[in-house]
Amino acid sequence: MSSSLRSMTGFGSGEIESEDLRIKVELRSVNHRYLKTSYHLSDRFSSLQGKVDMRLREQIGRGAIHLSVFVEDLIEDSEGLDVDLIKSRYAQICKLRDELAPSQEVRLTDVVAMNQDNADQAGSSNEKADDQLLEVIDLAVADLREMQKNEGDRLQEEFLRLLLQMEKALGEIEAALPEAMEWLRDRYHNRIQQLVGSAGGELDDQDLVREIGVLAEKSDITEELSRLRGHVDEYRKVVGEGGRVGRRLDFLTQEMFREANTMTSKLPRHDLAHTVVGIKVDVDRLREQTQNVE
Repeated sequence: MSSSLRSMTGFGSGEIESEDLRIKVELRSVNHRYLKTSYHLSDRFSSLQGKVDMRLREQIGRGAIHLSVFVEDLIEDSEGLDVDLIKSRYAQICKLRDELAPSQEVRLTDVVAMNQDNADQAGSSNEKADDQLLEVIDLAVADLREMQKNEGDRLQEEFLRLLLQMEKALGEIEAALPEAMEWLRDRYHNRIQQLVGSAGGELDDQDLVREIGVLAEKSDITEELSRLRGHVDEYRKVVGEGGRVGRRLDFLTQEMFREANTMTSKLPRHDLAHTVVGIKVDVDRLREQTQNVE
């Protein structure tokens, strides 16, 4: 079963809100030869960078990915020493001591320990926030991947259009090639006869045919046409398979461009040049768009 192409370019976001926290994640992706990740994490989540990186690499194959995390506290932070709170609790405990046990000493360390209980609760809350961050990253990745799939579908349509256009041009050249090669042989025949005659020499028919064949072979683009058509067929097959095929497609476009360049230098007749140049333009467009594929 084939899967969709995906572009490396895209944007995705996700957001989760709990009783005490709102976390939003934004992902931006652009073309890159490999998978490259960068982050803008708050200090609260800096220790999670390894897990975040693994999370992204499990779901994305290629591209330069930048992740930004935005955190909003919905309740007042209770971490650390709250001096006003400690003073208030100390006064309350002293008042209670005076009523119940006047001889009992009220130690400041006991009051601070009560405040530390709040810090312990905050630590538990931080673990919950860590889980929430990983969850919202998954939401952002899903959003990014959906956008990349939609762009990949558009690219696939463009690829198929260009391939059809190239196949039409190849067909035109293949149809015109036999007549063009015959015209070239006649031209070589006349030219050789003129040169030999002007030099006062003679060349038998067998030698003449051999020389014409050698010269004509240098302008025969039959093999280049065949290889280029094979690359077009393979490109269409790979596009149909889908998935992470960007590197394979990029290799095929390089091979296409090489064959098109060779054809340009070997053309047997200049009236075919316009068609070959059109093929090169289509291959260049294909190569440029292929660089977007994951």
